[in-house]
Amino acid sequence: MLEAGCKLIVTATKDLYTRLWQTIESGLPAIMYTLVNQPGLTGLKEGSRLLILADGSTLGTLGLPQLDKQAADRAGELILKGRPGTKIIPLQAANHNRTAYAVSVLEDCYFSNKKLVVFGAGHVALPLVEMAAILGFKTVVVDDRSEFCNSERFPGADALICNRDYSLSGEEIDRNTSIVIITRGHKHDQACLKEAIKSAASYIGMIGSSSKVRQTFKELLHQGASKQQLEKVAAPIGLDLGGQQPAEIALSILAEIVSMDNNGSGKPLKTVKTVVLE
Repeated sequence: MLEAGCKLIVTATKDLYTRLWQTIESGLPAIMYTLVNQPGLTGLKEGSRLLILADGSTLGTLGLPQLDKQAADRAGELILKGRPGTKIIPLQAANHNRTAYAVSVLEDCYFSNKKLVVFGAGHVALPLVEMAAILGFKTVVVDDRSEFCNSERFPGADALICNRDYSLSGEEIDRNTSIVIITRGHKHDQACLKEAIKSAASYIGMIGSSSKVRQTFKELLHQGASKQQLEKVAAPIGLDLGGQQPAEIALSILAEIVSMDNNGSGKPLKTVKTVVLE
């Protein structure tokens, strides 16, 4: 009986990880919860697993509906944030006398890799793509000029798309995608932004002066874009670092993206975490 029971557990675990792998391969997020410590409540077994997918569906169980619900509630919020990570979390379980017990659960968040799509292959794009690669982004460069959008100029880019209409040719845009619009002209910027605001990208930024941005927004509103769509656009793009060189502009753009991804304030740490001399 013990051998049969062990085989059943192994088979169930294998099915969970098979589904997890398939989900990751498809680019969708998923979170695996594993019971690592419990206070001896009936019905709980250490090693029990619950897999929660992006659409809210689940496979497996932690052993009690109350634990599964707590995990599902957490997963819904984490999937919206789109941040990978692993940590031990406390959940609460109660016995028939309604006495609460702390249960330790391992939370593994799996998300597709961060992606940076750069519309425009000019001078700012060069350091931007290099820096983004260091930060772990998959980088995609889109431009209509083959003499700019090529592997000689961007040897570290993961994908290069060269076409006249700046279309992404099937490249998926999800919540782990940041879009930077730095083309060579107002016409192309506006066309790229018009499509970008319809996507699920977590960050959309467009370069340009305040007057240019204002004019672009007015034209898109006239074409049917909503105020809510445009309000999520970072334009003018980047944090105010004061630099004007291409690399300095690229740094300000990535600083804004990293700050937003991590809920940072964008302020100097000295003002956020004040050190008091005694």
